[in-house]
Amino acid sequence: MLPTVMFLMAALTSSSGFAANPAEPLPEQISGCPDCVPTECQPEVCDGIDNDCDGIIDEGVQRTLYRDADRDGYGAGAATQRCLGPGWVTNNLDCNDSNVAVWQFGRFYRDADGDGYGAPNNWVDICGRPAGYVTDATDCNDNSSAVKPGALKQCGVGACSASVQACVNGVEQTCTPSTPSQEVCDRVDNNCNGQVDDLPPITCGTGACFRSVPACTNLCELVDTRDGKPPKEVCEWAGNTCFEGTPSTETCNNVDDNCNGSVDEGVKLTYYRDGDGDGDGAGPSIGSACSVPAGASLNNQDCNDSNAQVKPGAVKKCGVGTCEASVQACVNGVEQACIPKPPQAETCDRKDNDCNGVVDDVPPITCGLGICMRSAPACGEQCETVEVEDGKPPKVVCEWGNYGLCTPGPESKELCANGLDDDCNGYADDASDPKDWITFYPDQDHDGSGVSWGSVLTCQQPPNTTRVAGDCDDTRSDIRPSVAETCDGIDNNCSGEVDESSVCEQSVCQ
Repeated sequence: MLPTVMFLMAALTSSSGFAANPAEPLPEQISGCPDCVPTECQPEVCDGIDNDCDGIIDEGVQRTLYRDADRDGYGAGAATQRCLGPGWVTNNLDCNDSNVAVWQFGRFYRDADGDGYGAPNNWVDICGRPAGYVTDATDCNDNSSAVKPGALKQCGVGACSASVQACVNGVEQTCTPSTPSQEVCDRVDNNCNGQVDDLPPITCGTGACFRSVPACTNLCELVDTRDGKPPKEVCEWAGNTCFEGTPSTETCNNVDDNCNGSVDEGVKLTYYRDGDGDGDGAGPSIGSACSVPAGASLNNQDCNDSNAQVKPGAVKKCGVGTCEASVQACVNGVEQACIPKPPQAETCDRKDNDCNGVVDDVPPITCGLGICMRSAPACGEQCETVEVEDGKPPKVVCEWGNYGLCTPGPESKELCANGLDDDCNGYADDASDPKDWITFYPDQDHDGSGVSWGSVLTCQQPPNTTRVAGDCDDTRSDIRPSVAETCDGIDNNCSGEVDESSVCEQSVCQ
């Protein structure tokens, strides 16, 4: 019965194609086993046993098989004749016998944008799907993940917004926005610029009457519901209406108060240049405004716009003392000249008659001669007692005039050679008593010492003389008494000796 059982097992294995444990030995590995010799002959089956007892194992029953290394049911490689067993199959359809998930060649399409759809014109035939490739070939733009079958293209804004299927029959479609229209107040972006109801404000009026309101607004009204309830407010979004302001009297404020298009007409101040800042201008008008700017005046009556002291109403003054005069600075827009009065001889009247800025500067009066000469102011007061004839004591009345009083000084004895008129007779050094006279010695070299010869006894010192005698050489100012003696063979100090006191010896030693 053993051969029969072995045949049934081989038949089941062959028909099912299921592989057993790959560690199990192959049929040929057990061929020739002493214990496997059949006890009776049976028809030959592919089981590694000589079933028909003809001395040949599995003759006529082996099949053409292929190696199935990844056990996915698909084989690969060269064909071999053998019994069907685990790891072997009857086909060689596997293109990758090392990956159980991959067994056959396929066509895969490039999906560059990663949207799950490939480009129909970019494909590869390969065993197994590579990364970046898909089996779907319906993408119409593989550079944009937003463009793929089933996706919508959108374009335009506002009322121009449109959409289209991105891919139709494998062809990318163009999205064309709708045509814009003029913007109106309808809460829609009619002109397709991305802004709803962006109409410019409505303006009306001019000047102070100018008004500006939004172009769109809610127009509301109360509507009677006729159901016994209060009326309700119903609003509609629509175009707005502008109402200009009310005009007023024109004033000078840089505003068109009366709303006639002109600003400050008829109320501006006309002004003129005021170069010297005295409040009065000159020349033609330099402008008009609501206020007078710095450096300008409301009038042009100044006759000298470079001198603030000369202006209408001002008085020019000139001269001093009794010469002082005055004149209106401007007369009929013309500057006037101020001419001082002529000066007079100064007199004692408490006035500056000669117009030199000093009052009563009459030269002082003098009296006496020589050292007796004195001076005194020419002007003074002369007073006297006057009876008032009203029973009251007399009063002193004084008058200012040429009443200066001069008193000469006391005279003294005339002295000689002092250049003074001591006795006040009008002559200096004119003593008549020879006992008062002085001896003067010629001093031609003006060294302060004179020679003894040619002396003169007189009261008034003659020219080129001195009171000191003793000079021994009146032609040299470096030779005179009191001069230090030097070793030069000359009597330097007029002692009557030459080079005395061993000056020469001292000179040699030095």
